[in-house]
Amino acid sequence: MTVGEVYDYLNTVAPFRLQDDFDNSGLLVGSRDKEVYRIAVCLDITNDVVEECERTGAQLVVSHHPVIFNRIRTLSENSPVYRLIKYGIAAICDHTPLDMNRGGISDVMFEMMGFGDPKSSPVLDLKYPDKNIGYGRIAYLDFEISADGLAESAKNAFSCKGVKYCDGGRSIKSVAVCSGAGNDEVYNCIKMGIDAIITGDVKHHAFVDARNAGVTVIDAGHYATENIIIGTLKQKLAAHFPEADIFEPESNAEICRYI
Repeated sequence: MTVGEVYDYLNTVAPFRLQDDFDNSGLLVGSRDKEVYRIAVCLDITNDVVEECERTGAQLVVSHHPVIFNRIRTLSENSPVYRLIKYGIAAICDHTPLDMNRGGISDVMFEMMGFGDPKSSPVLDLKYPDKNIGYGRIAYLDFEISADGLAESAKNAFSCKGVKYCDGGRSIKSVAVCSGAGNDEVYNCIKMGIDAIITGDVKHHAFVDARNAGVTVIDAGHYATENIIIGTLKQKLAAHFPEADIFEPESNAEICRYI
């Protein structure tokens, strides 16, 4: 198979045309015509991931986060992009389309929290109203849960090393989930009267504003709420390309430590 065939398949899973204005998803390094036998699937294309791919003979890396995001002014040997080109390894990155599309990361979060089938769940932040596609999903629970209980459930569901949260002070019957950096979605929950949100990268003032509004905010971390898609991507790619060797690099790991 070729890089182009993998790109075309991923374009059906989470279409690149859905990407947000700030995003840079797609085939970012390499040629569509390059033959592929081994594919690495990861959250971030770090130098460690590239070196592991070179050692193990991967011709393509499929990642969630774009390896080229901000404008490149220099390209040194310490850049993963430099190393991908040096080793002849292609890179396809599917970022915000995978955040927004049905079957994407927020749907996986929804399922892992035990909230049921996400297919009919309302979207928290609609970007394509005609397609019912956007950031986050909302669960309306048939039971009540405390902020402490929801935080514990999130920690266990996403195998977090820890979660940071503030208690909105009311019993929770509606919960939004949003993968990655969901600071702005805290304010959507406040406007919509959602009791709680589970996301990542929440800023201090968003915690304060949510507390004042009675909304529980659980910051389970960017890595923990997004790396959960890697297993799903591996399964989809393996089912569609059974002749390929699909693997998650050992170096696909959280780079931060907690004490």
